[in-house]
Amino acid sequence: MLSLVYQPGDTGILTCDGAALQAFPAADLDFAPSQPALTARLAAWQQQRADPAEPVVVMVHGFLYDPRQPATAGSDNPLETIYGTPPSPPQYNLTWLPLVGECGDDGTPEMDRAVAFTYPSESGTTEFTNAGWANLYQYAVFDQAPLAARSLAAILDGLGSVVSDVRVLAHSLGTRTTCQAVRLLRARMPAALTRVVMLDGAEFCVDAAASFFGCGFDVLNIVNRTDAVLQLGAEQMCHPIRQNGSLPACVIGFEGLGGNDRWLDLQLDSDTLRSWFAAGLAPDGVRYAVDPRANEESHPFAGLDHWACYTNDGNRALMRDLLLNELMTVDKLRALGVPGGANSPAYGRFNGVSIPPTPATRTERQRALAQAALGNGGPNG
Repeated sequence: MLSLVYQPGDTGILTCDGAALQAFPAADLDFAPSQPALTARLAAWQQQRADPAEPVVVMVHGFLYDPRQPATAGSDNPLETIYGTPPSPPQYNLTWLPLVGECGDDGTPEMDRAVAFTYPSESGTTEFTNAGWANLYQYAVFDQAPLAARSLAAILDGLGSVVSDVRVLAHSLGTRTTCQAVRLLRARMPAALTRVVMLDGAEFCVDAAASFFGCGFDVLNIVNRTDAVLQLGAEQMCHPIRQNGSLPACVIGFEGLGGNDRWLDLQLDSDTLRSWFAAGLAPDGVRYAVDPRANEESHPFAGLDHWACYTNDGNRALMRDLLLNELMTVDKLRALGVPGGANSPAYGRFNGVSIPPTPATRTERQRALAQAALGNGGPNG
């Protein structure tokens, strides 16, 4: 596994094993192509892989992780949890490495194919209030994820020059980081990027519609309308920057997207979809036991159903195949009649909807929050 860490600051730095690979000035929000040090590190890793023709999977974690913390038990460092090798973490179904084919559930090595991208996605009260936000989630959504997306775009750009097949696995806030990276890459999308799997995405639907429209690769988007984190958190905590109840506040993991030929929404809590997979109708003929509800307690907040997509064994089998199986393409799934889509009243209404501007300065953010507090910035204000 190749571990790449984005460290924020006035000049953000992408590092590998403590060595700086590329700088990203915070004041410059434009695309930054992969620089020689980053490209060389990616090429060196690619050359030492046992089978360089096998796909590379870039993993993008979500909210409340911090790679600056020691990778010890109980820390928020993603290298200790979702990027950890079983039996650390002790529950194999907390880690993504078996999903991307890096190792088995018991930790047995399989294929060196994972790129673990990490960035700080949590903060303390002082940090987010000093930045002019009302809560740590706003700060993560509108500051931390878009800044990290610049380095992720550079990684995808660099991989595109040394690898023939690049895929992405992203969860929750990581789908926003991924989407914003795709936006930066729009005019120079690497042909090597072939597939993206989004799990319980917290990216806004209107942003995804704009970023992925006309994309030349498959996007498989896992929707779960029993997901309490998305229903009560992601679609509410960004008010007043995104007005509650409006189309710009909808997120892809709860509402789906629609309106894109290369994007397929798969709603885990749809009885029709679950029956279709259980009957072995998928292109690979495998019977998948899909379940939107967490059926184990490996995650401390399992009951919120935000992690069931990769902790339940049946879901894990499907996610791995959606990511790696060559038969599980959007075209083949649709040709066999997969019941895609989402049963949201907003479904398919996002193309062409304007993306609300994000207040660029601390003063502008504080003004928006103050107006909301006075009742002038609510959903009907």
